[in-house]
Amino acid sequence: MDKVKGEQNLMEKITSYVPGYHGYKEKELRREVDKIIRNYLVKELNEARMILNDFLKEIAESNNTTAFSTANRTAAVLDRIISKIEHANYGYSGFFDAVKVREDKLDKLIEFDCKILENVKSVKEVAKNLSAQGDSKKALEDFRKTLIELENAFDQRNNVIFEVSR
Repeated sequence: MDKVKGEQNLMEKITSYVPGYHGYKEKELRREVDKIIRNYLVKELNEARMILNDFLKEIAESNNTTAFSTANRTAAVLDRIISKIEHANYGYSGFFDAVKVREDKLDKLIEFDCKILENVKSVKEVAKNLSAQGDSKKALEDFRKTLIELENAFDQRNNVIFEVSR
């Protein structure tokens, strides 16, 4: 028995000596993954915000007051989403405090996170193409719709986490 324990790494040793530590570590890993995903989302959305800021400057220089007003409302939506993702608690108590989660349920959450990541990618692509479109107001309205879809998806994530925790 001592020889086997000697060949284990530090984590395995702790896990073998301390009852419940493995579950604790799993919970912490889930929280860390959640944190990494949301930090990435915020980074990508901040890049979209910088693109939108450049577009706002273009609109201001063209004296298009209607589009400028729409751009400001769109920027407010983007800021709200960034803040919502940035300030959400890392790890949700109902899900992340559970020591054992069925793998198929965890896969459901991972699939949902992939959908959100795709939505963020779409937001960034639409932002990149804002100035390429001729009608600034229409481009901004389309961008705003894309943002609302992302916000709704992120809001639904809480429901998915609740379902996974049962």
